[in-house]
Amino acid sequence: MGEKILSVSIAAYNVASTLEEALIPFTDEKIRDSVDVMIVDDGSKDETAEIALRYEKTFPGTFRLLTKENGGWGSTLNVGMKNACGKYFKQLDGDDYYSRENLEDFLKFLGETEADLVYSPFVTFDDATGGIIRILGAYSGYYSFFPLNKTIPLSECDNFIPAMHAITVKTDVLQQNKISIMEHCFYTDVEYVLKTYNMCRTVTFFEKPIYYYRLARNGQSMSQTGVRKHYNDHQRMLMSMMEYYQKKVTDEHTKKIFEKRLLEVCNMQYIFYFALKTTPKHKRELRNFDRILKQNYPFFYNQINGRQVSLLRKTSFCGYGLVSWQKMKKDKRLKQNIFEGV
Repeated sequence: MGEKILSVSIAAYNVASTLEEALIPFTDEKIRDSVDVMIVDDGSKDETAEIALRYEKTFPGTFRLLTKENGGWGSTLNVGMKNACGKYFKQLDGDDYYSRENLEDFLKFLGETEADLVYSPFVTFDDATGGIIRILGAYSGYYSFFPLNKTIPLSECDNFIPAMHAITVKTDVLQQNKISIMEHCFYTDVEYVLKTYNMCRTVTFFEKPIYYYRLARNGQSMSQTGVRKHYNDHQRMLMSMMEYYQKKVTDEHTKKIFEKRLLEVCNMQYIFYFALKTTPKHKRELRNFDRILKQNYPFFYNQINGRQVSLLRKTSFCGYGLVSWQKMKKDKRLKQNIFEGV
């Protein structure tokens, strides 16, 4: 058995119904000696651990069951990064899966490159039908300007902000820089991508999709139910990353990337407030969020100039209920993007 090329950290919490779909691609005899698959059981109450243990026993050296008390998605990632032994590291949720058709070529590619960050397209698919919704980040349009199969400095990639499902990272980068993610908090995929980006210097592009991301589950963090339940987590993550940006980001190119992505997250936080029931409590929280931005992060505050937010600021947020209703009623495309996970 040679050196492991890829460590995969599977976030597994009550995913007994989908976990085997995530595990099966790694059982192919042509690749299983090259992968280190860590199934990080986050205190599941169903048969997740039993399924993982069965695969660990059937395919020793390929699968590992790591059990822990419940700490949320970020905690599973922290365990995975700490225990990874492969040359590269990639995350996988226990209700998603990797492409069986492209995985062998991907591992060969990883074995030959030395880039800090490897980008690959990913696929969204419908939970109910299994049908493909779309391929994101395919090698066309913006990405066609980057050379395939060649490692280049990240500083040459203007406006390049990859999604979490698209990135594979050199394990040494994660472990030597002791990257860790907030625990007991939703929306920390943004934190993982930005912290990783800050520590990487080179990137290469693999043109075939690897990650298949399941959409339209009502409990997802970007579903309407998820947003209303966890909007405070989104704000907590944002504030944490604002502080990280001010204290830890020194490279000018990386600063621009952080500014663009964090501005998107700021805008999303306002939209989250528009999606909530317009109670006095939510109004106070929105006004306080806006005040914190103005006082502590004026660059971002001044960049938020949408019509709805501008109106609320001029009226001391008196029109919060009406503006929220109009925003979510009229902008159907935006509502779909948020609440259906696209």
